[in-house]
Amino acid sequence: MNSIQLECEITGHENKETLFFVHGAGGNAGQFKQQHRFFSDHYKVVSVSLRGHGESPSPSPNTTDQYSLTLLATDIIHLIEDLKLDRIHYVGNSAGGVLGYIVVNRIPSRFLSLTTFGTTSQMNIPRFLAPVVRGIDTFMLRFFTNWYLKFVASHAGLNEESKDISYQMLLKASQAIPHMRYHLVKYDFTWMIEQSPIPYTLIKCEFDRDINRALNTTLSAVAKNEKAKVVDLKGVGHMANLDNPEIFNKCLTGILKSLIIKNRR
Repeated sequence: MNSIQLECEITGHENKETLFFVHGAGGNAGQFKQQHRFFSDHYKVVSVSLRGHGESPSPSPNTTDQYSLTLLATDIIHLIEDLKLDRIHYVGNSAGGVLGYIVVNRIPSRFLSLTTFGTTSQMNIPRFLAPVVRGIDTFMLRFFTNWYLKFVASHAGLNEESKDISYQMLLKASQAIPHMRYHLVKYDFTWMIEQSPIPYTLIKCEFDRDINRALNTTLSAVAKNEKAKVVDLKGVGHMANLDNPEIFNKCLTGILKSLIIKNRR
C-alpha cells in the first residue's frame, strides 16, 4: 500500500499511557496544542497530521483514491507501530473519529479507550453525490479559495480565535479536502460501536448541529454496548477543543478518570 510518513507532535513521558489525537478533514496536528500543554504531565501525548494535511506530504499522484479511509487508517497504524505505542487512548475529531473506528478495530490490543467528538458513526448521503461534493470543493477552492475556506471555518468554530486557527489549517490542506470529503459522504461503523471491546465515549457537542442531526443511529449503537456512553458538552461546536480548550480538557479528564475507576473495580 502507498503509506506516507506522517507529521506528528510528541510530548510527555515515555512510561505513561498515550493520548493519541487525530483531526478531521482540513485540520492538522496543531489543532491539539492546548491538549499537549494540559495532558503532557500525566500522559505521553501524540497528535498527527493526516496525509496532505499540515506538514504531512500529499500522496503521489494526489488523487481521490489515495485518500480512502482504509489508506488513511493504514497510515495511522504504521505510525503507531513505528513509534511502538501501546496503552493508547484514541481521541478523534470529525473524520479523525471515523478513522478511529477502523484503527481500533484492526489493532484493538494496543488501545485502552476510544473517544470521538464531532463524529457520527454513520453517514447516509447518497454515494452518487460524492463526485458532486468533490466538484463543488474543487471549483470553490480553485476560484474562491479564501472566501470558501473562511466560510468553512466559520461553521467549524464558534469564536474568532477558533475560526482563525481552523482557517489556517484549512489553507494547508486545501489540495486534500476535496479528495478526502469524497470518502465521507456514506459510511457505517455502528457495528464497531456495538461490538467494541474497549470503552467508547461519544462527546456530543451542543452546537455541532450538522453532526448532531446525524447521530440517531450512533446513539442507538451506544445503547447496545455497556462499554459505550455519551457525554454532553455544552457551549462548544464541531471543533470543541478549539472553541473552549478548558472545558474540553476537563471533559476528557473526567472520561479518563472514569476509566481508571472502572478498571479498579
